[in-house]
Amino acid sequence: MSVRAHGTPQRSGAYVLELAVEAPLELAFGRFQGGRVFRLAPGRVYYVGSALAGRLPGRLLRHATRAGGPPHRMRGELLAHFQALGWAVRPPERKTLHWHADYLMESPAELAAVYLFYGNTPREAFLEDALRALGAEPLAPGLGAGDRPGGSHVLWAPAPLPLLPGS
Repeated sequence: MSVRAHGTPQRSGAYVLELAVEAPLELAFGRFQGGRVFRLAPGRVYYVGSALAGRLPGRLLRHATRAGGPPHRMRGELLAHFQALGWAVRPPERKTLHWHADYLMESPAELAAVYLFYGNTPREAFLEDALRALGAEPLAPGLGAGDRPGGSHVLWAPAPLPLLPGS
């Protein structure tokens, strides 16, 4: 299963999206750094985020939906995970590109895993630091991390990282 959860299930929490980059990828994150194009080698890209106030299921289903083209294959698994918890959720048909994560999710990189950390406490900084400690490299200061000066919620690693035991 590619959805891995930690903590008591609730509709709030932090998350890490793991995307598989199979071939070299060039990607701009909207107007970030004037539309700068980032060149990513094959490996894994991680996006750290949170959704508090009951927004976690909707946020993750939105991330797994593309503005154009089919959704990420994992969207069905995410939907099944939330439905197994008894949560009535429905993924959006399409989305508009708004956050830095949206541009990443629109790329050819495929969503490979979702790590859920249930709770009402913001944990993006902790998760970013954990990814760095495991060897992930931030793409650029401020990318996806407007709430953490100097931080980056988008990181790259040459191979999958063990974020939770057994992963």
